[in-house]
Amino acid sequence: MALPARLLAATCLMSAAALTLSGCAGEEAAADGAGKEPAIGSIEKLSSTEGLEFPIAAYAVTPDQQYQAKKAQDRLIEQCMKRFGFEYALPAPTPPSGDDSTSRVFGLADAEDAAQFGYASPRRATDPAPPKRQSTASLSRTGQTVLNGVDPVAEAAAKAKGQAAAPTDEPMSQAEAEKAPGSGIIVNGKEVPVGGCGRESALKLYAPNSEAIDILFAFNLGGEAESRALEDSRVREATTKWSQCMADSGFTTSSPDSVQSDLGLEQGELSSPEAITIAKADVACKTQVNYIGIRYAVQSAYEKSLVEEHAETLALFKEQTQDRLRLAAQLNG
Repeated sequence: MALPARLLAATCLMSAAALTLSGCAGEEAAADGAGKEPAIGSIEKLSSTEGLEFPIAAYAVTPDQQYQAKKAQDRLIEQCMKRFGFEYALPAPTPPSGDDSTSRVFGLADAEDAAQFGYASPRRATDPAPPKRQSTASLSRTGQTVLNGVDPVAEAAAKAKGQAAAPTDEPMSQAEAEKAPGSGIIVNGKEVPVGGCGRESALKLYAPNSEAIDILFAFNLGGEAESRALEDSRVREATTKWSQCMADSGFTTSSPDSVQSDLGLEQGELSSPEAITIAKADVACKTQVNYIGIRYAVQSAYEKSLVEEHAETLALFKEQTQDRLRLAAQLNG
């Protein structure tokens, strides 16, 4: 199934490290209890997601912490590049907006937003444009080799032949990288780290040793809880009732998660009169069947179960997150 919409923003914020470090906590989380539906008790009637708190949120990396970590990783990249004689200054990443990240955790929920913006983001018109990242094209061929750990020309040739240009057995921690054979690429008398400065920066910040827990561990647990909740019979029943309500309003769509694609709303049409009409019906139907209340109760129950199951790992993850943030604070000055 497609990645739930709630998780897409987080993947963007973590992308630099996720591209260089592998591992998936979701696989571990899925191993136990996948076929059990947890008890949820009484379900509160909810017509808004504002202020909802989820069990895994206590362990999640906040948008501001992600921002500080991204700045620190950029500093590490710049320091590494400087070792090889390259001035490679990266602009600061975009600061977090400060908006409630749960505002659309279960899709559109606010009636006023629906009536004014449809499915478009209320922030879109006011958000500053993100700063342009320095393109690797501004680096020489040698500079790109240092940054990525592979010669760009050789990489293009290998891709054309369907081959891998870089080693596939890269070290998974900085401690391992310091002991493992190097890349064999020498620039200005120094050996380029395996994976280049990009990978070295991620290892130093997110995986200094083999005991480091995947930076996406809590994130993946949240994704697993969401996936289980979507398959839960109580959520499926609420979704069916919502779909029927939408049909009664003249709109054929199977799920709040697919309403835009089901009804053919293109990106530039999310605040059109048609989109606003659909959005208003969407929110009204969610309220009618208590879709938000049911989704919240069920997902919270799955998250609570996963938090209990992985309590020891989550506690260590939280400690390591604080270690990363202390290092980030030092690097960011």
